[in-house]
Amino acid sequence: MNAKVSIIMGIYNCQQTLGDSIDSIINQTYQEWELIMCDDGSIDETYIFATEYQNKDDRIKLIRNQENQGLAATLNNCLEYCTGDFIMRHDGDDIMVTNRIEQQVNYILSNNCDACGSGAYLFDESGVWGIRQPKMNPTRNTMVLGAPFIHPTVIMKHRIVREVNGYTVNIITKQRLEDYDLWVKLYEKGFILHNIQEPLIYFREDKNSYSRKSKKFRVAETRARLDACKRLKIPYFKRILAFKPLLVMLLPNKSLRKYHIWKSTLDNN
Repeated sequence: MNAKVSIIMGIYNCQQTLGDSIDSIINQTYQEWELIMCDDGSIDETYIFATEYQNKDDRIKLIRNQENQGLAATLNNCLEYCTGDFIMRHDGDDIMVTNRIEQQVNYILSNNCDACGSGAYLFDESGVWGIRQPKMNPTRNTMVLGAPFIHPTVIMKHRIVREVNGYTVNIITKQRLEDYDLWVKLYEKGFILHNIQEPLIYFREDKNSYSRKSKKFRVAETRARLDACKRLKIPYFKRILAFKPLLVMLLPNKSLRKYHIWKSTLDNN
């Protein structure tokens, strides 16, 4: 019998993209999965649209927050209903390549690791404009440079998610740093985390997203990195790199946009 994969998805005001996202799961080459969606207080027709999919496929379960709780709390609500051997992340505006689940399940079963992410095609309304490929074998020291995984690409053994009590909900993780904190907790426990270089999802991100990050986010990101350095006992001489988000705030938005596009298109050449 194949290992069962529990896919967790927080959804919020994504009725225009949700259909393509769910269809990419239904059309996977690997069919031993369940999809747990939690609507985080959408004010459009997302919940109604998701209900239609739940009614058509008994592998799909839909729950709902009465008010917006943020992604970390929403994903924890999903985790309460998961029955699979693995936990896989996905978002309501991203699209899986057809064999994503099969590739990641085979990889994690064949390699000495507890979780793995993958590369991603970056796309917007104009189509694919770049590729992001995280390091294949990141270590705890990598955390000083930022998140070594693309959150919606990750699959994890269910037991390790339980061992760290899922996602942390606090003032820092509510700044969309819930994934960064999770990686820190997994490294604290000594778990082994890998990346598959091949892009296995289409990750929706427009070219201006990097330059639009707020000062509040960059301050929170710096605090999270410094906290990670302390918790993971990263050497002091490397900790200076944790201040990069603050330095980035000093650059003009036009320069940030050019750098973001250049970095994300290197792998196309």
